[in-house]
Amino acid sequence: MIRIPDDFVRQFSPADFLSNCHEAFAGYGNGTHRMEPREEEVRGSRYTLKMPASIPGYTGYKFIDEISDVSTGRLGSKTAVIRLKPGSSEEVEMSAEYITSMRTGAAGALGVRYFAPYARDISILGTGNVAKALALCVNELDVRRINVYSRTSEKREKFKSEVQDLVGAEIILHDSQKSCIKTCDAILAAVPTLEPILSYDDFGCSYISCMGGDSRTAQLSEEMLFRPTIVPDNEAQCWRSGEFRRAIEKGREGDINFAMIGGRTANIGDAANGRLKLDGKVIAYFTGLAVQDMSAAKMIYERFTGSSL
Repeated sequence: MIRIPDDFVRQFSPADFLSNCHEAFAGYGNGTHRMEPREEEVRGSRYTLKMPASIPGYTGYKFIDEISDVSTGRLGSKTAVIRLKPGSSEEVEMSAEYITSMRTGAAGALGVRYFAPYARDISILGTGNVAKALALCVNELDVRRINVYSRTSEKREKFKSEVQDLVGAEIILHDSQKSCIKTCDAILAAVPTLEPILSYDDFGCSYISCMGGDSRTAQLSEEMLFRPTIVPDNEAQCWRSGEFRRAIEKGREGDINFAMIGGRTANIGDAANGRLKLDGKVIAYFTGLAVQDMSAAKMIYERFTGSSL
């Protein structure tokens, strides 16, 4: 097995991941990039997830084994790896930590590009690794200002100290969620909370990238699924996320206002291929696609080996 060092993986830039993630979404939308169902299990504080996929010339999967306390947002331990099989060649393994954060950040930024290309004033809820990746990737869209909120001032200050010199946009820290999202053009939400933090009354702008969690967490209130137009990255995966499970439990899954195209639920692949034009308020809900992981792993493997299948 070929093992690619993590320091090599971390050489790839936000621009690399934006381009690669768009390619993955486009391939997913036109059928060249395919996924098998996720294998997800929650047992107490332990969460495991296997995400298999195939893209032209490659098959593989990502595996996550995590122990955490979602009530505090604290991660006890986590193992995340990607295994890639390049045709008949030797299997490749690499850490998935940086890739997952960056492809997630790229997805949220691409949502802005697809649905709110005018946005120059962005608000990010959260200050973790995904929030940092969101800031780095949305900076590639020439935004002017990035508003940031999390519950503790220490985390906000740490976020700014780590990100400000890497972006051209001005980073403004807020001590309340209300002030953070009051006048922005788009919201990027990356907070793994047990209870929703965003209601329809908070939705003053016209677009949200919601970086969805697993079945244990929810960021959006109930009405946020019913009134704006919802664009999932993958509908089947959305049904396993906290917000959608709550709608099912209340018998309101039929009220979710999914974007439709040709009589089916549209997805982010339709947006990547230019098939989805929407008016009004839009929420893109990202659960994370295995094809993003495989596409990123392919990019890294081919640069590492100097080959291209």
